[in-house]
Amino acid sequence: MSEDAKDADPSIGMKLFSAWFWFYLVASLTVFWFAVAIPWLLITPFDRRRRFSHWYAYTWANHLELMSLWRIQVEGGEHMREDTAYVLACNHQSSGDILTLFSLRKQFRWVAKRELFAVPFLGWMMAMAGYVGIKRGDPNSRKKMMAKCRRHLELGNSVAIFPEGTRSESGDIQPFKIGAFVLACEADAAVLPVLMEGTREALPRASFVFGVDALIYPIVRVLEPLHPADYGNDPERLRDATRAVMVRERAVLRAEIEGRGGFCVPPPYVAERAGSGRRRGRS
Repeated sequence: MSEDAKDADPSIGMKLFSAWFWFYLVASLTVFWFAVAIPWLLITPFDRRRRFSHWYAYTWANHLELMSLWRIQVEGGEHMREDTAYVLACNHQSSGDILTLFSLRKQFRWVAKRELFAVPFLGWMMAMAGYVGIKRGDPNSRKKMMAKCRRHLELGNSVAIFPEGTRSESGDIQPFKIGAFVLACEADAAVLPVLMEGTREALPRASFVFGVDALIYPIVRVLEPLHPADYGNDPERLRDATRAVMVRERAVLRAEIEGRGGFCVPPPYVAERAGSGRRRGRS
């Protein structure tokens, strides 16, 4: 994607599409919530991990991809084993990161701003799935958040955290806060670095208007886990090692994307899968 394309104002068509998409998101979320309310009441007493609620949340999120101009590609998903609970350390570039990470189709619980839980339907669904709220700058809220996250890890649920604390304005990975790594060391849970690229280009940080008037292929790349014991169960060492790996691997990922011509050009394996599907259809 050229710099001119990134700097250009969105077209009228893109503004109209964006308005339609956000309207559809709100409408579908409302419908999905009413559809799940009674099954949730029936299933939850037998579902301590809230697996059903999270499955329902990512099913709703994944269907939105079909209504958008995004075709999210997950790489390295095998590093996130179903029988292991991780602390996911994710970079943060856009409000689209949450929908993007749902493409993992794995059991995990978000740590999110507490204000989001007050949003009708969205907040209710987050609470139903057992996501964890935090009020920024409130030590008591942080303490409660850590306790809830430890409980999730004990139950076998991974926990997803943005250690940068907020979205990066430049797209570069910002300094990490220590909380996620204290949690990993206390719970003896591996940190799983997760990179997301393309969300900032598709949905700029301070805008609700999509930035690219074409199909775009954001990437979710799951890296190999880092184990606290390998860093002496020292949260600072674990934090620094995680960030160093993510900065290095993000540079590699960006080079790959630029090498194929930008986010609007699908990775080679997308074309290979499509070709394989066509061959199977003719056989």
